[in-house]
Amino acid sequence: MSRIRSIAKLVIPPVLQPKAWGSPYEAANWSPRRGFVPGAMPTDARNELTPGVRTELVRKSRYLHKNSGFARELVANMAIYSTGDGIRTQAQSPDSGWNRAAEEYFSLWSARCEVTRRFSFEECQALVCRGMDIDGEYFVHKTRNAQGEPRIQLIESHRIGDRLGSTQTVDGVGLDGWGAPVFYRAIEDNGDFRDLPSEAVLHIHEPEWAGGVRCHPTIQHSINHVLDEIELLALEKHAVKDNADVARVLKTARGELDDTGDFVVGDGVTGNEQSDPLSLQRIVGGKLVALKPDESIESFQSNRPSPTFTGFLEHLRRDSALGVIPFEFAADSSKIGGAGVRLVVAKADRRFSFRQMILERRLIRPVWSYVIGDAINRGLLPPMEGWWKISTVPPKRVTVDAGREAQQNRADVEMGLKTLSDHFAELGADFGEEIERRAADAKLILETATKYNVPVGMLWKVAGEVHQAATG
Repeated sequence: MSRIRSIAKLVIPPVLQPKAWGSPYEAANWSPRRGFVPGAMPTDARNELTPGVRTELVRKSRYLHKNSGFARELVANMAIYSTGDGIRTQAQSPDSGWNRAAEEYFSLWSARCEVTRRFSFEECQALVCRGMDIDGEYFVHKTRNAQGEPRIQLIESHRIGDRLGSTQTVDGVGLDGWGAPVFYRAIEDNGDFRDLPSEAVLHIHEPEWAGGVRCHPTIQHSINHVLDEIELLALEKHAVKDNADVARVLKTARGELDDTGDFVVGDGVTGNEQSDPLSLQRIVGGKLVALKPDESIESFQSNRPSPTFTGFLEHLRRDSALGVIPFEFAADSSKIGGAGVRLVVAKADRRFSFRQMILERRLIRPVWSYVIGDAINRGLLPPMEGWWKISTVPPKRVTVDAGREAQQNRADVEMGLKTLSDHFAELGADFGEEIERRAADAKLILETATKYNVPVGMLWKVAGEVHQAATG
């Protein structure tokens, strides 16, 4: 052990030498057979994710999203299956009539809710979800237009920052003595800074530590893997092109070619011992090549890309997908069976549900409170107890057994093990709207049956007590 310590002192500077020599935890011990792990002593995440580090990660992450199909697929799947056509809101006050009016008002506001009037609220959800994976975070500013109406402003991560070396903020975020955000320093087009109060800014991200202020891209761990894949593919494609340009190879014993020309050897004059290639070609057809006795011609066959290379790329992609969504869900599910597919889909669904929870808590609920509270203050909606209470309806859940699950859902609803509201929520539908539609349909069926004096059963096939109630 003393010898190892003396060697370590020669190899590693004293400042960087670990403090856990002889630890029963092998991972804490130094070994000359392993590389030195970079990084300083453990500290708060805000000290590790410095503005320079975060900016470099965002720069590379945006490059990958522009140029890597695999990275784009990871980001797109998260946005599509998490937000779909939009996470809908349902008011949960005691007054159902007020709830419908508030939902209608919010729906009208959502059509052009952004300050530039280019994006709907559903599109803003997708943009924020994509930005969380590419940049790691997104900022939404609650503001107003020229007419005083509430609007939201989308602020990308590079728009929040501070001057180099500034001690007033932590990477553009001003904090109080408890570490709570007080303001966010926004960078305007002309390079000036403007401080936005924290009450007016929604910082949307997936927190991974308590000591952090900003967040790194979700796909930051895969940056080097995907960059290596892009470079390797570029080199391999170039090699394949070079190999494809070579059709045949002429082998000679001397290793060099004469000046007599391409493949055809001999002048074909009378007295020459060689046969005339033109005469043979007219007899047997095809193309003949005359070679010298010490020459041979062979077709060139390329073995690139090799199966080993493609397997290596798959390993890089698998490791890149870990921590985001399952590789089989994002790229290739051909190698797993039925049980494996169900496991992969279940894991992906959990990941999407977690992202939906983040969007609901950090974006949708605050925006609802801002818009509906403003409508109540301006007299557009009457005051109502519990006006801020809402539930959300996410898009339809991803599944691989739609028929089997639909049958099981019907059985659970009939047995009372599942409520109709839960059933419709899993389908991405609004329970109140569906019940209203069912009631309107039932009323129309009864009125039509009475009008034409026909049994209700001829218009609507229902079972059990519902049919008895309908027929009176």
